[in-house]
Amino acid sequence: MKNLLIAVFMITALNLSAQPFEKSKERQNLTPDQIAELQTKRMTLHLELTEKQQQQILEINKKNAQKRKLSKASRVKGEKRRNGDLFKIKNNRLDNQIAHQSEMKNILNEQQFETWKTTRDNRANDIKKRAIKHKRAKAHKHLHQKRG
Repeated sequence: MKNLLIAVFMITALNLSAQPFEKSKERQNLTPDQIAELQTKRMTLHLELTEKQQQQILEINKKNAQKRKLSKASRVKGEKRRNGDLFKIKNNRLDNQIAHQSEMKNILNEQQFETWKTTRDNRANDIKKRAIKHKRAKAHKHLHQKRG
């Protein structure tokens, strides 16, 4: 009975750990335009965007999705980063975030903008928490491999 419980637990854990990978793999098959359209529709539901706002945000999302696709393609090619590249990358990312926030502030009304900003901040915090949890789990796994 104990072995059966352990086997069920292991299978469940394996299934749960495989799900995020499948989601990200599915997203890789979407075009930048498809990603932008889905993102805009989610924002429309969350922020109750007008038709005009939807069109403006769709264009922004398309532009950003294209940039992300190109950025990802350059990383996949295995281009090595030099020491100064990390600063340039982070600086460029922050510049893009500032520009994006400014564009959103011009499109959204005050209440929508505050909701958007809060949601974005919460999502960023969730991502940071997951990254920390992942690093801890990885370190824990590495520690157990050294012992065994």
